Amino acid sequence: MTHGIYGFDHVALPVSDLARAVSFYTDTLGLQSVDERNPDDGTYHWVRVGQGQSLNLAETADSDNVRPGHIAFAAPESFLDSLRERLDEEGIDFRDAETSLYFADPDGNELEVTCWRASRLRESGASHW
Repeated sequence: MTHGIYGFDHVALPVSDLARAVSFYTDTLGLQSVDERNPDDGTYHWVRVGQGQSLNLAETADSDNVRPGHIAFAAPESFLDSLRERLDEEGIDFRDAETSLYFADPDGNELEVTCWRASRLRESGASHW
């Protein structure tokens, strides 16, 4: 399998109140919102952490049982194709979502390997850069 992961894409964080979380990360920490949606109208919102890395703040209704979100690794599309085959060969359950693969590590932490930026940013209203 070709090595293709070249860095973090984003980390998804579960939050109990999306508007409050967006305010904290943008106003208190000074991170830049890169999402055109109003936090009061949605269930998730993107803020930029660094060059090409973001936080996906995702509102959850069950704030008493909040499990950390997932970590997403950025990779080229060719790597996703080979990873898809390897996960299947090794019997690892995964969810295939067009330009991302979601699966768990041995401890149950959700991982995502994605090449979604170029194709999906045009459609999403978010810009990670």
